[in-house]
Amino acid sequence: MKNNIYIILLTVMMISFSSCEDNLTLFPQDSIAVEQGYKNAADFNGAVKGVYSAFRRDGYYGASSGAASIYFIPDVISDNVIINANGRRSRETFYDWRFDEDSSSETFWLSAYKVIQRSNLILENIAAIDGSDTQPFVRSQALAARAIAHFDMAKLYCNSPATGSDGDLGIPYVTSTDSALEPTRNTLGETYSQILADLNEAISIVEGIGEFDPGFGETRGFLGLNAMYGMLSRIQLYSGNYQASIDAANKVSSLVASKGEFPSVWKDASDAGVLWKIVVTEPDNVSLGVAWLQESPDGIRSEYNVDKSLFDLYQDNDVRKAAYFETSAFNGVDYNHIVKYRGRLSGNANEVDAKALRYAEVVLNKAEALAEINQDGAALTALDELRANRYEGFTSGNESGQALKDAIALERRLELAFEGDRFFTLKRKNLPIIRSNFGDEADGSGEKAEFVELPAGDFRFNMAIGEDEINANASMVQNPGY
Repeated sequence: MKNNIYIILLTVMMISFSSCEDNLTLFPQDSIAVEQGYKNAADFNGAVKGVYSAFRRDGYYGASSGAASIYFIPDVISDNVIINANGRRSRETFYDWRFDEDSSSETFWLSAYKVIQRSNLILENIAAIDGSDTQPFVRSQALAARAIAHFDMAKLYCNSPATGSDGDLGIPYVTSTDSALEPTRNTLGETYSQILADLNEAISIVEGIGEFDPGFGETRGFLGLNAMYGMLSRIQLYSGNYQASIDAANKVSSLVASKGEFPSVWKDASDAGVLWKIVVTEPDNVSLGVAWLQESPDGIRSEYNVDKSLFDLYQDNDVRKAAYFETSAFNGVDYNHIVKYRGRLSGNANEVDAKALRYAEVVLNKAEALAEINQDGAALTALDELRANRYEGFTSGNESGQALKDAIALERRLELAFEGDRFFTLKRKNLPIIRSNFGDEADGSGEKAEFVELPAGDFRFNMAIGEDEINANASMVQNPGY
């Protein structure tokens, strides 16, 4: 990683983020760049915005070329979608489970470490504003962002702690900007211990100062206490720590978006139930929806369509069905298109904020964790909080036992489809990926998936470390199987 870290560090110092969302200081390219760039609250304002700009990069939450690893690739790998025979067949190596060190998710690796490096630059220089009102806020943001980026990497490249062992391969947990680093991979246990340490420290800081106004004017996209606890709930569920996931979820104060609000969330006309989002402005050239579809004179041209087996699980009285899908023709053939990220009511096509964390997920985390520790009554209450806001004329099924667990799993798949959750849910539960026998057309005919089953525990549930990274860092160890 030596060369990659050096490149990232120089980039942080040299790039000026000139969009209306990221009005940052231009750091000069010389030996005192950091000293000149981190002197006062305004400098750290720019630095924090730079961290969140890195989340928007291509391969992370950004998708200007359809490469968003966090939102796109996990659904392509799993069983939610089917490749469209008339599309560009982008990322087909992931869809066919043929990815390796030459066709890896290396763009994501570099983008995630850019978030980490920018966070580390803040933490290494934060003494410059010790004692100021701004310092606790800035420190909390850098710690939380560093934890989240490491967690997202660990999900892609490592076993889930829920089914793995502490001694399994983790990722390098980087806390320094030293360009000479060639870090080794921490163990899985060490990786998650440090993720939790950073995030819990960030939480304790925010709890100490209360809900904050950092004095920067624009606060959209920053991580508040609800978002931090929501992320903690996600991490603990992924680790199989059910009570800890419940405890974190109980700290989140929010509401599930109502049936009336829900469609507007995906047009950025409402933030109902959104705990954390990656803000996208027009100059950013980040178009999440392009990963799924493009508009054309012949209709919507989809890269991937929702698999008919999943499409059929959405009932007609489910508000998500119309918000997520459109059945229409392209070149005279009907397809079930994924329009969840089609774009705002005005502005560029396919351009919309990334909803990185929603309260609906936190409710589902809580429901699943409660069911796993046999607290069925409380689990049903949490599940029905979501279902009452998704179905017209909803009546509880009053499920219990395995039927309740199945109902929670169903709602998780329906609610979080195309948000990068499905693959990681199967991974943490040690379940196989099993695709349907339907084709890509709306009625289930058309081209079928060539590869239909990836067994539970297959080595391809962990991505390959990119060849460039292996070559740049003599200490790096490749994942088994590649």
